[in-house]
Amino acid sequence: MLSELAPMASNLLPVGVGGSLAFCGWIVLRVVRGSWPRWSVMLLLDIAVPFMCFVMIAAATSSPIFAGAMTFSLAVAYSYANEAKLRVLAEPVVFTDFFLAFDIFRHPRLALPFPNKTKVLLAAIGAVCFCVLMVSLEPPAWRHSPWLLVSSFSLLFLALWEIVRRNSTHAARYLRRLGLAGDPAHDSAMFGSLGTLLAYGLIAKGERVARQAAATPAGGSTLRSVSPQPPAAQPIVLVQCESFFDVRRLHAAINSDLLPNFDQCKRTGLQWGRLDVPCWGANTVRTEFAVLSGLSGDEIGFDRFDPYYRFARAPIRSLAWQLRAEGYRTICIHPFDPTFYGRNRVMPNLGFDLFLGEEAFDGAARSNGYVSDVEVARKIADLVKTHGPKVFVFAITMENHGPWLGAGELPTTNLLPEIGLPSGAKLALERYVQSLRNADEMLGILTATLSNEGTEGLLAFYGDHLPAFRQTFDTLGFSDLRSDYLIWSPASASAARRDIAARELQAALLQSRFGDVRSQRRCANG
Repeated sequence: MLSELAPMASNLLPVGVGGSLAFCGWIVLRVVRGSWPRWSVMLLLDIAVPFMCFVMIAAATSSPIFAGAMTFSLAVAYSYANEAKLRVLAEPVVFTDFFLAFDIFRHPRLALPFPNKTKVLLAAIGAVCFCVLMVSLEPPAWRHSPWLLVSSFSLLFLALWEIVRRNSTHAARYLRRLGLAGDPAHDSAMFGSLGTLLAYGLIAKGERVARQAAATPAGGSTLRSVSPQPPAAQPIVLVQCESFFDVRRLHAAINSDLLPNFDQCKRTGLQWGRLDVPCWGANTVRTEFAVLSGLSGDEIGFDRFDPYYRFARAPIRSLAWQLRAEGYRTICIHPFDPTFYGRNRVMPNLGFDLFLGEEAFDGAARSNGYVSDVEVARKIADLVKTHGPKVFVFAITMENHGPWLGAGELPTTNLLPEIGLPSGAKLALERYVQSLRNADEMLGILTATLSNEGTEGLLAFYGDHLPAFRQTFDTLGFSDLRSDYLIWSPASASAARRDIAARELQAALLQSRFGDVRSQRRCANG
């Protein structure tokens, strides 16, 4: 009898050791986020991820100690990434980040400069060496078969898919009652990072169809006019300028003449002000979608963290749909990879007839590694001249996307005074300001184009978010994370300041077609 139990006991020991290591990885996540276990469904969701990870690796390798060590290492790596994102962007990892990760690997310059490269490289080398060593030294705990991995993954995936597919709406309703605040930093600290990830994903899926149905495009105008007469046909240009804000807000010593065209548009336009955006430092599509759709975060639900991932894969009402219903040709320009964020699939659902990506800018001049803002302005001018008064062009620029440190163009002049920044931070800020000057030049080209007789048009210009200068902002005591916007027309005389949320910009733009700021305010105030 004892001889029969001996092999079983010898297998239980490595399983126990490996399981303990996996459990310690989960504890690390809890400790780092400052959240402690309490009994609830969220606790089960939180611990399910490392448990499943341990089981799958053990099944694939027959090495439970190795599986536990790998699970522990992955938990530590995730904790590092989570805290790094929280430190840089004031937000932990959210469930949509995992799907965006594939795009980041295709375009590493967009995100990978933010982590400490040396630490990441050393950790990766150490992880590979550790894996090779563990697999070589640990004897198999049971007879290994590759079919065990295939069958385990297949059965688990099919079972989970079927459960989620059949019960996602009920699961979403139940999870909503558990006290999730909708703030990922708060919820991950309260309920655990992994449990929050799974809960947000399940709630988003369960609520998505109903929320999409509520946001389906109407068969015509969605904004009531303040005038009985339709507005005259005029080209409409909307520019989302990457990382734009009036940098003179940072410090009083920064040159007041830094952005002459921006200042001129503020003086002679229809309205301008601060724009309350739903992100900062990254996550451009949150502001982009808010401006185009006019939907609030509550209307989008947890899909608001990346509306283009699934929510906008169905037709959603938008500014482009409204103008298209009026007979406008609707064109979106983004001088970058058209598949990034899935824009090539999303923009038709947002009402655009044509989407022009980086392929439309062959041979174009570049700045900071991206197609320059001036080249984008010239493309917009060509489209306005080609399509006439009934054209709507929405441009998403890229020139002022980070990183602003490392290899790249040096500023042409010393644009910043001494404002108490370390040399590296000052150089990065100077490069950023250089691109702001280029964005201002873009504004000059657009206003000249829309001022021409026969093409007098309407221009709206805004920043998607502030740049990821967290330490610089802290050093200078700057905490206003709103970007800036303006609405301009050559027929206007004086602009009024009005601070609005990003989702209110489309209504302000549509009402500006009547050129009456007082009417805009009456409409906004109901």
